[in-house]
Formats: sequence, structure tokens, C-alpha cells
Amino acid sequence: MMGLNDKFFICWFETTRRCNMQCSYCMTRREVAADAEELQTEEAKRLVLDEVAKISSNAAVAFSGGEHLLRPDAYELLEYAGKLGIWSFVNTNGRILLETEAIRQAVSATRGKVAFALPLNSIDGDTNRFGRDGALETVLRCAVVCNEAHVPFFFMVTISKSNLEKLRETVCFLRERKVPMLCSLFVPRGAGSAFRHLMVDAVDMEKVIHPALAENPYSCISFTPFFGSPELSKAMLTLSGLRIAGMGCQAARSFAAVSSEGQVAPCEQLLDSSCVCGNVRHEPLSQIVERAPLFAAFRRRTGFKGKCGRCRYRDACGGCRAQAFYHSGDPEAEDPTCFFKPDGAQSHSALEAEQTREFGRFLRRIKTAEPWKNLL
Repeated sequence: MMGLNDKFFICWFETTRRCNMQCSYCMTRREVAADAEELQTEEAKRLVLDEVAKISSNAAVAFSGGEHLLRPDAYELLEYAGKLGIWSFVNTNGRILLETEAIRQAVSATRGKVAFALPLNSIDGDTNRFGRDGALETVLRCAVVCNEAHVPFFFMVTISKSNLEKLRETVCFLRERKVPMLCSLFVPRGAGSAFRHLMVDAVDMEKVIHPALAENPYSCISFTPFFGSPELSKAMLTLSGLRIAGMGCQAARSFAAVSSEGQVAPCEQLLDSSCVCGNVRHEPLSQIVERAPLFAAFRRRTGFKGKCGRCRYRDACGGCRAQAFYHSGDPEAEDPTCFFKPDGAQSHSALEAEQTREFGRFLRRIKTAEPWKNLL
């Protein structure tokens, strides 16, 4: 299917809106129907997990929310994913890991095919509390507990103007401890619509974000703008044997998102928007991923507008489609957070050689880091 059967594929599955914390701009705190409309246990198995297994033989499901572990059937769904051979990434604020036997139960249910994604917006406590609404000590203690239990974990960093000042310090903290991280730029989804002023711009990206992330070889994947040589990057991926579609924006290429009510979008940041491409209750997830026009457009990347459409790195990077949408209303518009200004497809970024080297470092590191070495 679409060349994804042998490629790594992640389904971001927001199983519930329920949470035991309330973040300042929590994206899942939104106006939707009652909890009764959430996918029930058998629906989640049949309409999401079974379909993910059809899309790729090398897949993972990121169980998110809200707080997935608050669902009564949380471990049943984890167990079902494990039986399908699917890895589970459990996105959690960490509190439940410290207050219950969640780690042991998750490991047992998945037969060890589980990793925890912990939220860390800043190593500065006050800065972190604004976007995560929880004590920094809680998430750091969770990391210690996961480490002691020999269970892989990584940090999820949402970047906005609220944590720019401490970003480099946070990235360095994770790099020194060799902890993988995934970063995303804040978008005003759901309750975040009241915080549009926190969206970053091209100056923030050029002066703060890009330099900080370039210092951490674990922060490369799904990071835009990506200026690695398209030719060399493709060759290095082939030689490394890693089954990933490439760097840059992963929306629709190796990623899809499903809401707790079954809505499907190419990226979790595009859920609850006009970019929703269908609902698993009405059409199989595998067919939506394969046939939906927006998924197809994101994979082709030939219809991108502005500088993203004429950029040498269009295929390798693609720009952040969520940033394009939330700034312009057009998911195929140029990424306004990119600071590169190409004249055409022959224009090379001054950072190409440096980022190609960093990409090589990323490939070497990721092959030895949990949980990625078991997945990619």
C-alpha cells in the first residue's frame, strides 16, 4: 500500500479527551460531542489497530488523549496492539505512571513493545508549567522510573514563544543525557485558539529554534525546515537500512492521526479542522490514508505553493503543513516558519553541508537508541 508496507508508519490515536491535568493550551480540550461518541473498545481494535497493521508491517501507535491510561480498556488496547506486532507509544503527562503500576502493566500487556512519551516543554520549571500545567519534577521523576525499569522513553517538546528563551538549555539537557526527543511547533488547535500570539515565526526559527535543534542529533526526525542534501540523504537512508520515508514533515507519508471520535487527518495538529479527511466509522482507515485527496497531495508535494513549491528541499523537507494551514488556511501553502528564500529548485541553503553531516550523525545515533533501533 502506497509503498508503506515496508516503511515505518505511526498512527497518532487520541483515544480519549479525559485527563487528570489541565494544560493552559491543551489541544484536546475542545468543544465536541459527549464521551459516548468516543470509539468503543471493539471499534478501536477493528477500525484503528487492525487497519494500522494493514497499512504497514513496521508500525507503531501513539496512544494519546487526554490521558490514554484513564480509559478503562487502556491496557486491553495495548495488549491487542502487541498481539498485532505493533509497538505502542504511550503519551502521558506522567502522573499516572508515578501513582499506579502503569509501567509494569503496559510492559506486560504489550510484551515489552512499549515506550513512554513524556511532556517536557522546558527544563525551567516555571516555563514548563505554563504549557504543561504540571511540576517539572513529576516528568523528570517519570524518566528516572522508566530508566530504572529498563523501559524506553522519550520527551515530547512543543515549541512556542513561551519557551523559546529556555529552548537551547532544554535541548542541551536532553542531548547530554542521550535522551531522544520529538519536537513540534505550537499550533492554535482546540483550546489553543486563544493563544495564536504564541505561534513562532521565521525569525524565531532562524535565530533560536533551528540552531538549538541542530545541536541534538536525536531531534532530526520530523523537523522542518530540513536542509540536508536530498541526494545524499536518500543514499544514506538506503545504506543505513532504516525503513523511514525520509526527514522533514511526516504528515501523510509515514504518519496519520485519528481522534477519539474517529476523525482522520494527516497529522494530529490538523485534527478538528477543515483538513479532516474522513472518519473510520464510515470508511476504513487504510483507504482514507491511501485515497484521500489531501493525503495524496501531501505525499506528492507537487502542489505546494510559494517557496515550498519551488524549493530544492521540497521532497526531503516539505515544510510543516500544520504551520502552513494555521497561518494561511491553506494546507498546501508555504511554511511561514522557514527562513530559506529559494529562487528556484537550484538554490542551495548555506546550511546544507552542515545539516547533511548532522543527518549522518542522527542515523548513527538512532540505530543504537531505544526504542527506535527496534522500529526503524
